[in-house]
Amino acid sequence: MTSPYELLTGLALLREKKRQNSAAQQGPLEAWTGLVVRIGRSHCVIRQDEVDEVIAPSGLTKVLGMPPWMLGIGYFRGQLLNVIDAQTFFFGQRHPVISPATRILVIQGYEEWFGLRIDELGGIRHIWSDSASITLISEDMVQWQGYAEQCIEVENEIIPMLLVKRLIYSFEQRGIPNRDTVNS
Repeated sequence: MTSPYELLTGLALLREKKRQNSAAQQGPLEAWTGLVVRIGRSHCVIRQDEVDEVIAPSGLTKVLGMPPWMLGIGYFRGQLLNVIDAQTFFFGQRHPVISPATRILVIQGYEEWFGLRIDELGGIRHIWSDSASITLISEDMVQWQGYAEQCIEVENEIIPMLLVKRLIYSFEQRGIPNRDTVNS
């Protein structure tokens, strides 16, 4: 019987051979890493290089007069962290309870740090340009409008690729966005 290590080594060699053949025909192979997250009942992929850290939620200070999706301010490595509830922002639904799987994705903007609270970090996926099925975002995904342009197939499910840097930069440049233009 073949050991799991030998199987993995064999798969890696086959993948490398396929990559070399592909590179000879199509040019260089590109790869990136994505975080598969759950926001409410929906899944999306976020580029790992757009996220600085993933932390557990703790000790947020509420700020009066802010929209319901702005959870408050936290403290992260000597910096104030503006924490946004992704489910409330994209879907207009408040979290009834915070589960142990809830996480905050820390994202650095131009001038400030932001946290995006997600319901669950489902895993990390390494995506190769020769094996990814990427399509334009469909019309039935209006809640992601402006913050996702493409979808990718992950585990036989077509999910949007959320552009969190664009979201954060929009907060810094335009202030509090009007979600009426995104949610219908």
